[in-house]
Amino acid sequence: MTTARTFRATLPLILAVVLGATCGDQPVPTPQDPGGDLSGSVVRGEIEYDAEVLVMESFPVQLAGRATVTNRSGQPRTVTFPDGCVALMRAYSPEGGDPAWDQAQGIGCTMALVPVELAPGEERVLPTPNASGYDILGTTLPDGAYRITVYLRPIEEEVVEIDVGTTDLAIPR
Repeated sequence: MTTARTFRATLPLILAVVLGATCGDQPVPTPQDPGGDLSGSVVRGEIEYDAEVLVMESFPVQLAGRATVTNRSGQPRTVTFPDGCVALMRAYSPEGGDPAWDQAQGIGCTMALVPVELAPGEERVLPTPNASGYDILGTTLPDGAYRITVYLRPIEEEVVEIDVGTTDLAIPR
């Protein structure tokens, strides 16, 4: 009986070693359409605006964006925003034109100026509110590939809109 118990206990270990040895050098396949980051940047004066959107591949898709504001000058700078919605997202249909969806239309923002003070070389990360495929497509927009942007509205200058790329959006209908 001792031999049978030893064999049962060591069989999984032997199989793991054999499979590890035969599969260890094999490339790990990657999904053809993985979630991931969409990103881009814009420079205005000595302030750099970077943005990225994490695409969480659920059904429907969830988008989590953030903008990074960096002072590239040798002097302290302050960038002031008109309200608490500092960074927001937009979606454009493949045909272009006006935004098919603008996150500012569906959320409430605190009505207070938001100054972002930056020392030379300092950066600040400013998240967008998350959005789902339901938020973006609603009941009127068709499923499909949409170009996503992150935008900021500094008081000192015109709107800074950063194109971060295209992602597929779909919802159960």
